[in-house]
This record gives sequence, structure tokens and C-alpha cells, in this order.
Amino acid sequence: MIKKYRGTLRLGVHGEGYDILFLGDDDPLAEVISDDIEQHGRYLTARYWTAGASRSDGDMAEGAIREMLGAGDAEFRHAYSEITGYLWTDEEIKVGGHDLLAELQAQAGRYCLLEITYAKEPKAS
Repeated sequence: MIKKYRGTLRLGVHGEGYDILFLGDDDPLAEVISDDIEQHGRYLTARYWTAGASRSDGDMAEGAIREMLGAGDAEFRHAYSEITGYLWTDEEIKVGGHDLLAELQAQAGRYCLLEITYAKEPKAS
């Protein structure tokens, strides 16, 4: 299953969490990918392209590509205490040991085309 995610990378607020990564105006990216991993499988090939402004998929693909392959994990949750209330937000996207979330956070403000191929079994060598 191949899914494409498009939009401007931005850091924003979600609930009580700050500096949460969004791709466009949808839900936090880690939450979207976590849901998709549950539905489509945890073995991922992720490719992404970034540009200064919105472009077509074809124009994006002509630019530099970054590719990651391996088991994927994405987490998004707020941590609370009954005594103090909100504590922090866990947000993570890893593909084959690579920190995709950190790479995309470094590109905040840029348009991004993120393409992820999901599989239930590891890719055969």
C-alpha cells in the first residue's frame, strides 16, 4: 500500500503539546502515520522531497530524494498525571532506525511530498 502525504511542514500546538510536527492542516503527522501503520503494516519504505513552495508531484520528484527502509514505528500521545495534569507529548516516527521526525522537523516551513509504502512483512532481499 503506497500513501502520499503533501503539504507544508509546520510546528504547531496540539492539545497542550507544543512544537508538534504537522504536514499541512491535518492531524499531527506522527498520529496519522501511527494509524496507517496499524492499518497497513509496520514495514516501511519512506521517501520524501522538500521544496520552498508547493509544486506538482512530478516537479517534486525531479529534486533531491531522501529514502529510508526498514521496520517503522510511530507514536503520538499526551502524558498526564492525576495530580499535575498535562506532563508532555510523545511524538516519534522511526523507519529502519532513522529518525524521520527529526529530519522533517529540520525542514519546517518547506513544502513536502512524503511517500510511504506500507507492508505487513519485510521486503524480500
